[in-house]
Amino acid sequence: MLQAIRSKASSLIVKILFAALILSFGVWGIGDIFRSRGTDTTVATVGGLNITAEQLQQAVRIDIDRLRGVLGSSITIEQAKQLGVVDAALDRLITADLLQLEIRRLNLAIGDEAVRNAIVSNPNFRGVGGGFDRNVYAQVLANNRLTEPQYEAMQRADMVRSELTIALTEGLSPPAELTSAFYRAQAERRTADLVKLSPAAAGPPPSPSQADLDAYYQAHQDRFRTPERRDFTVAMLRVDDVANTMVVPDDKLRDEYQSRQDEFHKPEERQLQQMLFSDEAKAQAAETMLASGKSFNETGKALAGADPAALDLGWVKRGDLPGPLADAVFALKPGGVTPPVQSSFGWHVIRAVSVRPEQTQSFAQVKGQLRDEIARDMAGDSMAKTANQIDDDLAGGASLDEVVRKYGLKTAAFKGLDEQGRDITGKQADLPPPVETVLRTAFATDGGKNSALADMGETGYFVVHIDKVTPTGVKPLAEAHDDAVKLWQADNRADALQKLADAITQEINSGRPIREVAAAHKLTVVATSPLPRNGGAGVPPALVPKLFEAKMGAAVDAPSTDGYVVAQLTGILPADPGKDAAGLDSLSHQLSQQMQGEFLGAFSQALRSRYKVEINRDNLNRLL
Repeated sequence: MLQAIRSKASSLIVKILFAALILSFGVWGIGDIFRSRGTDTTVATVGGLNITAEQLQQAVRIDIDRLRGVLGSSITIEQAKQLGVVDAALDRLITADLLQLEIRRLNLAIGDEAVRNAIVSNPNFRGVGGGFDRNVYAQVLANNRLTEPQYEAMQRADMVRSELTIALTEGLSPPAELTSAFYRAQAERRTADLVKLSPAAAGPPPSPSQADLDAYYQAHQDRFRTPERRDFTVAMLRVDDVANTMVVPDDKLRDEYQSRQDEFHKPEERQLQQMLFSDEAKAQAAETMLASGKSFNETGKALAGADPAALDLGWVKRGDLPGPLADAVFALKPGGVTPPVQSSFGWHVIRAVSVRPEQTQSFAQVKGQLRDEIARDMAGDSMAKTANQIDDDLAGGASLDEVVRKYGLKTAAFKGLDEQGRDITGKQADLPPPVETVLRTAFATDGGKNSALADMGETGYFVVHIDKVTPTGVKPLAEAHDDAVKLWQADNRADALQKLADAITQEINSGRPIREVAAAHKLTVVATSPLPRNGGAGVPPALVPKLFEAKMGAAVDAPSTDGYVVAQLTGILPADPGKDAAGLDSLSHQLSQQMQGEFLGAFSQALRSRYKVEINRDNLNRLL
């Protein structure tokens, strides 16, 4: 299996098809591919169906990838939990299983012909000619360890779920009056005059008395709380460490080299430009222009209307081209051009820009690579047995030191870390990956105890021993004095700034012009552009809803990231749905989707009363 994976991994077509297949398996679609056959990783049970940690992890990874695209940065699994991503993914999986159970109860089914048509029309299974290719189909299924009957059963279940969903939600759409009302509220714009108050506008804060600090300290002890910290040792059984101890005979290396000749041989490649025509006459005209001295780019522009980028085929192997075309192309010298050659796509005129000759890596060149790969395979085979022995020894009462010596484990010690992995200076510790799992294990294990042997993913196993636990506490005021002064002054200044903003707002609402009030306080008035309900640049988010609730000419205020903002409403720009048919249609579509989603949610809740849903929180917290 490892050899097959290696030999196919370099194929760009296989990579694209494999990725496309995975992406096509949506939450409402084929999910059983990710289900584990074990029983110890169940995070939820829906009727007689189990949802495993592996299946949930896959759904969460997809959601995290989508969030990364939106946020522009990665998020951790802990952050995903805080954002509700894990719970949302689990809820979707539960809903999918509820639908599956209801489908069984209703005896809904899809015919063989419909399943066949869906598979044949799936773009992931198309070959070079653009049509369904059984070889591609078989290869993609093999890459996912699926037989054709398994995949067809999944496809059938997916289609039934889709049909049931459509039947439940088809025709759900908002009335035109409701859509117009939403449009007017959503598309309305407002303008305002703003006065920004920086913290300096409140003046310098006073120095607190000792009595002030004492009272502040007593009222805000949560601000002076120290986190729980732990000293712990991580012992690791890692693939790389075990692999370094493996002896791989030369004859085994040579056998591996011989069995993987295709991997170490790179066939000749050619960088090509192509003009493709629908008829022979144009292809012959191109041949004539090239013979007269015109460049390939000039000819392609004149006869095919193609720019140089459109002419570029990139680097191509002989096997990438149909037989007659490949023979003509690979007979060219660099810079040479084929005569017109016909294929099922039309008439080709192709230029060889440059040539990469075939290359074969010698045994000596790849010996080190082969040794590392085989050693890792050998290490992986032996590690499962070793991990079971370590588990047994720990369960039998062996100390971590004894286990480390017996099995040659690598260790790393950490002192005074909080739950985020930071030491007392705030520096992030260099923990072994997966960092989140190691930290979660360290803070879930009692002081003086060993954790259970835990999985490090593909890299090995680890166990944590808790050397010391420093519980959370509150710093004495003497130790927290300087922080207390800063916090007291920051709060005092914030209170003073809010009172100033409220006073300016009241002055404007009493009838005094905003520019006059601003001048009295040596502040500047700035006019906004028309603001939508989701706000605009330079306007604090907290101020926007107040402006949309205010009456014409009224003043409101709200905090900003760097102070306070006072605003007076100067204009209300109503929206006319009759002048934006596209926008109205888009809103109607959004409302329809929302209504359908809410209906499906209500349907899912109704199904929960028919099919028992149980969530295993212990497994959920332990495995995710």
